[in-house]
Amino acid sequence: MTMDTRWEDIDSLLDRTERTKSEGLVKAIQEIAAARFEFPTAELPALRAHVNAPSVTMAVQVGDEQIAPDIVVVEKISTGETHLAMTAVVEDKDSVTEAEAKRSWARIASIPNQIFYLYVPVGYGVAAKQICKKMKIRVGGYRTYRWTPRGFEVNDVSEPMSGLSPLMPPAVQRFLATP
Repeated sequence: MTMDTRWEDIDSLLDRTERTKSEGLVKAIQEIAAARFEFPTAELPALRAHVNAPSVTMAVQVGDEQIAPDIVVVEKISTGETHLAMTAVVEDKDSVTEAEAKRSWARIASIPNQIFYLYVPVGYGVAAKQICKKMKIRVGGYRTYRWTPRGFEVNDVSEPMSGLSPLMPPAVQRFLATP
C-alpha cells in the first residue's frame, strides 16, 4: 500500500488480530446483556439471564444437540421448572453473513416458544435484515450496537408491534411485523 492510497481503505489499516476480535465480541455480549437482559427485575422476577461468553453457562437442548446462544433468558416457574423465554446472538462486522445465518441464526431462531433477538454492529442492520428475509429466519427484534464517547449504545432497528406478538399465530405475526 502506498502513501497516497492508504487513506482510501482505512479498514485495511485497522485489521484486528483474532484475539482482539474475540475479546471485542465478548465485551459486546457482556455489555448487551447488562444493558438489555438484566434479569430478574422487580417487574419480571421469574426471568433469569445467562451469558455464554467467554464460557458457556447455559446451553439449550434442541433434539439431540446442545446449542449455546450468546444470551439465554429462562423463566423459572414456581414449580421449579424452567422454560426458555428468549435467546440473543451478537455478531461482529465479519460475521454478518449468510453462512453464519445458516450455521447459527436459523438454528437458534427455529427453537419453538421463544423470542430470538439479533444484535449487529451499527451499519449492518439492513444487511442482517436482508439475510434473514432471504433465508426466512424469524427474528423478534433487530438491534445495533456501538461504543461511543458516552459509553456503550444499543439501538432498536425494528420491533414487532406488540410484546405479545411472539404468542400470536405466525400469520398474524407476519402481518404485524415491521418491514
